[in-house]
Amino acid sequence: MEILNTTYLLELLSFLELAPYAIIFSFLALWINVYCIRQISINYEIRSRIALSRNKPHGVFFNYFLAIIFLMAVQMAVIIFWGIALNAISLIQDPKEAIRFAGSCYTTLGYVVVDLPDGWHFIPSVIALSGLFAIALATACMLNMSMLFRQAWLLKHAAKIRAILERENIVMPEFMSIEESIKIKAEVKSTDNQQK
Repeated sequence: MEILNTTYLLELLSFLELAPYAIIFSFLALWINVYCIRQISINYEIRSRIALSRNKPHGVFFNYFLAIIFLMAVQMAVIIFWGIALNAISLIQDPKEAIRFAGSCYTTLGYVVVDLPDGWHFIPSVIALSGLFAIALATACMLNMSMLFRQAWLLKHAAKIRAILERENIVMPEFMSIEESIKIKAEVKSTDNQQK
């Protein structure tokens, strides 16, 4: 019993000694995600609103898919960051193996098994937790961006949708309000052009 307690205490001390690394790396991974996702979101919002104001729904579609590619690239960059961090503190000697391990933990798949030193057995959980938060942030960003994507889709297909709704005698107030706002924008634009 005493040997078990001593082993447990040694592992706990090792954990407490190395915990600051995990906290710092987690903070940096989260900061990279938040900063980059915010930049992607702002860029998408501005470019898509410009495309909508010019009645160019294809510009919104292009911006949406480009933003998704950037969101994936950010996740890959954070996985590489975790791999470099694990390699830098000599937890995993091979850089490729460190990145594979980080990716396995980050995506919570857990298919790469690495023998970690005592006190570091918690690091896969820390990496997985940062990955879960990152995926949640990216998903929230995509859902936020989908509102403008839907507006662009309705703008592109407004005539077809209106014809089907009228033929089937279906009233959709949300579609009508979007369609009305599109008409109002077109009227304001033509009034502005006439004044110039």
